[in-house]
Amino acid sequence: MPYCSQDDLKTIIPIIELAELSADTGNTPDSVVVAEMIRKADAEIDSYLANRYQTPFSPVPEIIRSLSMDMALYHLYSRRSAIPAIRLTKYQDAVRFLREVAVGQINIGGAAESEGAAALSEPVELVGSKRVFSRAAWGKY
Repeated sequence: MPYCSQDDLKTIIPIIELAELSADTGNTPDSVVVAEMIRKADAEIDSYLANRYQTPFSPVPEIIRSLSMDMALYHLYSRRSAIPAIRLTKYQDAVRFLREVAVGQINIGGAAESEGAAALSEPVELVGSKRVFSRAAWGKY
């Protein structure tokens, strides 16, 4: 199940603009192209969060839906090589957010964590033998 839909994208940009970004001709968005860009965005989201959360998300948290929309629009604009500054900024903000979630600085409420996530958050203790060479030991020679 995709994290956002073509109808979600229509709430952000006008339908004619969505058509210009996705279709080669006409005033109707190419739903195949739009779906492909949504899949691309969702795959990117999953790649950041799969080690921490069970992906794909079901149900989809609102923040994930919003990120998917921003990232899908960025990918649609990148097809035309003219990415507005706001779309680039929103994409970069989404990636930054995903990186922070991936390392545990931010938590997505209501999303099921993966089995490996608990192991990643446990403290690690390193134990080794006493140092053989130290400044004091080298001072004797």
